[in-house]
Amino acid sequence: MNDEYPAVLDFGLERAAEVLTRGFSDYYIKVPFTAAMLVQLARTDSVDLQASRVIQRAGTPVGVALIARRGWTSRLAAMAVVPEARRSGAGRAVMEQLLAEARARGDRAMVLEVIEQNMPAVRLYEATGFAKVRRLVGYAGAGEADPPAAALVEEDPRALATLVIRDGLPDLPWQLSGETLAQMTPPALAYRLEGAWVMLVNPGAAAVTIRALITEHGRRQQGRAHAVLRAVMARYPGKAWKVPAIWPEELGGVFATAGLARSELSQWQMTRAL
Repeated sequence: MNDEYPAVLDFGLERAAEVLTRGFSDYYIKVPFTAAMLVQLARTDSVDLQASRVIQRAGTPVGVALIARRGWTSRLAAMAVVPEARRSGAGRAVMEQLLAEARARGDRAMVLEVIEQNMPAVRLYEATGFAKVRRLVGYAGAGEADPPAAALVEEDPRALATLVIRDGLPDLPWQLSGETLAQMTPPALAYRLEGAWVMLVNPGAAAVTIRALITEHGRRQQGRAHAVLRAVMARYPGKAWKVPAIWPEELGGVFATAGLARSELSQWQMTRAL
């Protein structure tokens, strides 16, 4: 195949967003991409628009792969191929290209997350050398609130991010890492209650996303994470609550204790050494 892989930045953000939107038009979660969204991903998720690639087949754009970079690690932040070009080898070819480019610039590993139910994508990533790290799950529901906690204190989201870097799991998914959380700005808010911290993306929305939850060392196994969740639910009554499917399965039980139900979709966190 006569494939070319221009950089997203050179191809144009508006045009790349259109190709991504077409690629995700029949996906499990439809994502209407815009140029502004790509700029936002560059800021919050470290997407490198020069390392990200458009898939051009015989001069026609048929897909886009977004690559994020931090240190010696790259992340496949998103990849979509338009419906009419699937099952043609375009996905496998661009993955080999991306891995070769990552090795050439000195990266040591590439990571990604993929919806578990998307078996063609899972098979593609396994065929190109990626291994599963853990299952990632999400939650949603009305939640269960305690009476408002007077000791609930608003904190700088950057302070929560620092705590995650210091005390969190060393192999957290990219979007839960302290480096990502440090880029969160208002309307994101962070709260602390007796050593447990939580970050909310936009408490003013009808459905509030819980983006981070961590308890300081020495205060774990005391129900404090459960308490801070119920306290923020009381602070913002009448909301729907959701946890995106980026949460390690082994840590997700606390959301169930706060009245949230596990979502149907889940993801695999995957990694590949280079």
